[in-house]
Amino acid sequence: MKFEKGSWYSFTISGLTNIPEKGDCYVLSHESGRKMLLKSSFYTKYNFVLGQNIECRIDKVNCSGQIFLEPKHPIYAEGNLYSFPLIKVNKEEKSLFNATVKDVFDNEIDVFIPQIKRYKINDSILLKVVQVKKGAAVLQQDKPEVITTLEKQIGKKMKLRITNITKYNSEDYYILTEENIDKAKLKVKHFKKYGFAIGDEISCQVTGFDLNNSIVVEPVNPWYVVGKSYLFKVDSIVEYVDLEGNISYNVIVLDIVKNKCGVKVDDHAVTRISKMNKIKCKVKGFRKGRPQLEIDPIYC
Repeated sequence: MKFEKGSWYSFTISGLTNIPEKGDCYVLSHESGRKMLLKSSFYTKYNFVLGQNIECRIDKVNCSGQIFLEPKHPIYAEGNLYSFPLIKVNKEEKSLFNATVKDVFDNEIDVFIPQIKRYKINDSILLKVVQVKKGAAVLQQDKPEVITTLEKQIGKKMKLRITNITKYNSEDYYILTEENIDKAKLKVKHFKKYGFAIGDEISCQVTGFDLNNSIVVEPVNPWYVVGKSYLFKVDSIVEYVDLEGNISYNVIVLDIVKNKCGVKVDDHAVTRISKMNKIKCKVKGFRKGRPQLEIDPIYC
């Protein structure tokens, strides 16, 4: 059975288990025989029960081959517009999030409203559900002209200053500004080993744009350059079943600051690599501070 990222599949909730460091998880069974896990704490308000059939999207696959699912929201469909009551306004107009609304389950959701001064508390605001992630709707005002402007910035290199560290959804973020205008945010835990401090000016490249209509950036890595090859220490080899149902392998290597990075290899290369302490990998790019790697051809 071949699974495709971004596609929807039907699963049966066949059990509930506790996984160390993850907590309680639903065991989801597919008609093909494949079983996957879904962390239950994100979906308590979905009122799932054992034996229920649910639709899930293949959301992502991590470097160890673990598949992450997102169940279909009971109320909201991605891409549709819904009214949300405004419950809080952040008076700092340049903030990445300047408003908070409430969804149908009374979850508070932060969002950026370009002309927030037009609204007052308890007003209903028409917002687009761009995505549902971990049971929560990600919202934005439907402004196509804003998206078009942001898309033109992808690939642009810029220097931004770290002006603040703020907490959002229990996570700490660096706030990056340009000429005193908030431009982007970076999760502190992803870049803690970069040694950033408030007041630092850092070089970044725009890699996309966020669902709150702000740019997504990746700081210049202090240790690696895209296109060059380096030796990496082998940490482990993970065998997993890929989206097509085949046995695949990821070599988990450690970068210079001991971040774990996954490198996909075939079954021919894995035999050779299993006897090595270090392997040479080429840096394809960076994501959340970690190098994205491919195996050097001499090991294939």
